[in-house]
Formats: sequence, C-alpha cells, structure tokens
Amino acid sequence: MRYDKEIKSIGEYDVVICGGGFAGFGAACAASRAGAKTLLIERDGCLGGTGTKAMVNHILGARRFDGDRIYTCVGGLLDEIEKRLLGADGAVDVHTVDADLPPQGWYPLLGAGMVFEPEKMKLVLEDMATGYGVNILYMTDIIDVLRDGKRLDGVVVHNKSGLSIIGGKYFVDATGDADICRMFGCSVKKGDEDGGMSAASLEMHVEGVDADELTNYMRKTRDVRFRKLIAPLKESGEWDFPYEIFISVQMTRPDVFMINTIRQVGVDGTNADSVTRAIIDGRRENFKLLKIMRAHFPGFSNARIRQIGQTVGIRETYRLCGEYVLTTDDLVTAKDFDDGIALSAYHWDMPNPKKPSDQPFVNVRCASPYTQIPYRSLVPREAENVIVAGRCVSAEREVLGPVRVMAPCIAMGEAAGVAASVVLADGRAFKDADVGKIRAGIKARGGYVDRADVTYEVIK
Repeated sequence: MRYDKEIKSIGEYDVVICGGGFAGFGAACAASRAGAKTLLIERDGCLGGTGTKAMVNHILGARRFDGDRIYTCVGGLLDEIEKRLLGADGAVDVHTVDADLPPQGWYPLLGAGMVFEPEKMKLVLEDMATGYGVNILYMTDIIDVLRDGKRLDGVVVHNKSGLSIIGGKYFVDATGDADICRMFGCSVKKGDEDGGMSAASLEMHVEGVDADELTNYMRKTRDVRFRKLIAPLKESGEWDFPYEIFISVQMTRPDVFMINTIRQVGVDGTNADSVTRAIIDGRRENFKLLKIMRAHFPGFSNARIRQIGQTVGIRETYRLCGEYVLTTDDLVTAKDFDDGIALSAYHWDMPNPKKPSDQPFVNVRCASPYTQIPYRSLVPREAENVIVAGRCVSAEREVLGPVRVMAPCIAMGEAAGVAASVVLADGRAFKDADVGKIRAGIKARGGYVDRADVTYEVIK
C-alpha cells in the first residue's frame, strides 16, 4: 500500500532535541539557556527516560569512593538536579552513605550513585527545562526525517494532533537507539559482532523490607549478590532464571528497595513485538521472583510490590559510527583527548548477551578510573547538522558499559546542547565546530571535560 498525505509544519526551531531522557534533557537545557529557540520532543509523558519511566532510580557514573575520599567527575546540570532533589527531600545524599558497604547498591561503585524519588525527579526536570525556556512536546513519536543532502531539515512527527512536520536548524539525537541518525542514513552498529545485545530488565520496587535484617546478613557474609543463597535454589530447580545474582538498592525510604535483578535475554529494544513481550514476560517474572524473595531472602519475607516500571530498561541497541569511535584500548590506556567533553566514573558493565551474569571485561584494568568522552564521538560522519548524546554514542560495545549510565548521559547531553549553541552562532556544521568554545562553555557551567578536572572531598 502506498500512503500519500499532505503534512503541515507546526514550527521552526533553532535546535530540536529528539528524546527526553537525561541526555535529551541536558541538551535542551544547555541549548535553550544559551539563547537558542529549543524544542524537546518526547514520546511519553515525562522527562528522565529510563530513570523515571523504567524505574531505574539510581544515577551512576558521577562519583566513586576511594578510601576516605569521594571523587566527582560530572557536574554542571547534574549539580543543579541534585541540589533541587535534596532540597525537596527527593534523593539520598551520597555523602551520607556508608562507603564500606552502602545499602545504595551494596557495593562501593554503586553506592556512589544517587538514588531518587521518580515523581520528584520528573517535576525537577520539568521545572528546570521550562525555567530555561525549553519548549516541550510530549506524547509525540518521530516517524521520519526530511533530508536535504547532508542536512536534516525537519522531522515528521505523530501525536493526538495527527501528522506534522517540525523544522530545525540543528538536531540532537538523544533517542538512545540512534533513531534520527538511522532515518537520515548515518552509519550505525547494533550489539556485538553477532548482533547480540545485553539483556533487558523490567524493574520493580518493593516495600515492607526489613532493612536491618538484610543489612546484617550482608555485613556478616559479604554475600551482597546472594550467590550463596541462589546456588542451592538453582540446584533444586526453584531458581530457573538465566541469571545467578540478586541486586537490590535501597531507595529514599529504608523499607523500599529497587530490585534490579531480572535479565531478559534476547530482547530487541528497537522491535515493537520484542519490547511488548519483554514487558508482559517481565511483569510475570517479577511476581515469580518476589515469591522466591519472600521465601528465602533475609529481609524480604514481608515484601510486596510497590510499582513495576511502565517500560523495559534497555542497555543497548544501535550506536553511531561517528567521526571517532571510542575504543576499549582508549580506556585501558587512559588516552587523553584534546576534544574531551565529558567524563564517567562507572566501570565495565556490558554483560554477555547470552549469559547475563557474566561480565567479559570484569578483570580488565584501566590506567585511570575515569572514562573521557571526546566530542568527535558525538558527531556523525554523514550529517552536518545532527549530533548525538547518550548511549547511541560512537563507541565500541564494551565502552558502553562506562558511558551508557545516567550521569555521563547528562554530561554528553549538556555538551551537545552547548555545541548546538556554538555552531548556531558561528554558522558551522557540527564536525567543523570550535571545540575550544564548546569545552569552555561546558566548564563555565561547572562541567568536567578532562581527568585533571576531577575533584574530591574527604568523607567524614
């Protein structure tokens, strides 16, 4: 069938941000506060993406514990988010957790992350975005692009108002799946060499947890992933999941925990049928897991489900093949980039697509605990006025582990928004941008671009 319809334009903008997750939020705020007329398009009804809709209420990658010090490598907009959340009693201050064995993840690298209340996060992000002058368009899908040579002229969108065209001078692909780049025809890569992708997770939050009982068991045994408890259950056949660890994260209330445990193998986050099955199967699997938790896991005998994510959490799909591909060797050797625009303090975390409890790079040591992300890894080769931010960044698959989490995604988004304002003012393509201006713009707002920028505080 051929479908033919006249579509009207509903607006022209300096910068159009495609995707309202943390990366898109960062890009929109940075571009708009620099004076660009900015539109943020989001397919659902809130900002924050995986951090709100998928109930992964845990910002990782901004900090790490090391002895009696806590190091910080992401600032800028994230600082403002944290201050607002803490002021609204909507998050746990990482400076107040036990760095030895923190309940926020039960592991120092995860404990250095900030847990937050999702509804308060939604409000904070909207207040910040609208306060900076960002125009937000919710419940809107981007279904096609208008290409003119190497330039993107506009996007075709669909919502309750019907089909429309939105024009722009510059675009940020913050879809997570490189949707805009793929529609345009940019080079992308999906998953590993065989197309396999890390498992998806439909998150649940439970309440009624006896945190003291759980804490006592973990501190006594150091069995923070419950491997000792799961082994006999697996042998008896009661634990028939494809993963062998249990991950719990204490939220802002001591009896409420995020259960980041289930790993759904074979899910394709860019296939509607696959995502639908993942949500249906994941909901059933969470109830099945809860039954085991109540029967066998210390602290969870009276636990009940508080909420299950409205969408499945996706760790990887497509990523850009851009002006520069960030490599595992870059991380191992701690390569310094003159065009660095963001950092991450997170670690290797791209599980085996078929064995979700296996981390192939877990024992690979890097010369620095910080991953530096170069500007060129955000820039497509084929499009002059498109830039990416978030987990569709141009990088080798294993590198997604450190850079796909929320803090570096916010930082990449902020960098993309700053870049958009710079090229808008200079009338250039993204690949020809004055990177010095971009780096200076990020630092002027409290962002970190080089490893030498990392700061630390002594934990009291």
